[in-house]
Amino acid sequence: GGGGGAGAVEEPLRVAIKAGTILEAGPHPEAESLIVCKVDCGDVDEETGNASEPRTVVAGLAGLIAFDDLIGRKIACVTNLKPAKMRGIESTAMLLAATDGGEGPDEVVDLLAIPDEVPNGELLSFEGKGCSQPDPMMKSKGALKAFDRVKACLKSNGSGEATYVNEGSTHRLMTSAGPVTTTVKSAEIQ
Repeated sequence: GGGGGAGAVEEPLRVAIKAGTILEAGPHPEAESLIVCKVDCGDVDEETGNASEPRTVVAGLAGLIAFDDLIGRKIACVTNLKPAKMRGIESTAMLLAATDGGEGPDEVVDLLAIPDEVPNGELLSFEGKGCSQPDPMMKSKGALKAFDRVKACLKSNGSGEATYVNEGSTHRLMTSAGPVTTTVKSAEIQ
């Protein structure tokens, strides 16, 4: 505990982790280690109420997960980070994946998986932490540091469930249809 004034939102609740589906995936034209995906994060245009265009997401997954294995997958993505230009392509969300920490081609990586029945755009929550109250956009230095601290606490447990581990307590990342899982167990999530 400590720090933060009254009514400060706990850091993990400030991060918008949403369910999404990868619609397309392909190589980044300028960078061998990067891939470019189109992801349906369930966004809605506030003015029209219609579904927005899918988000463009750049991820460092080239050579680690085959494109065919990505398309159509339901994944967890962070949707309220400031967009980042990655080698000329703006990325507007971040995919969460578990890694065994291996180097180069030995690294084993798998995206966090969301149960099929969860709708795109559903805001996920940490068990025992109440509803998430995400920042509209995490862009200040303080907000980005808060995100880095949250990310450092994300791990998969021995059952392959995504969890937030902090100060000796563990909170599973939950959807309306159960926990978020990955095939890479007891691993870091980044």
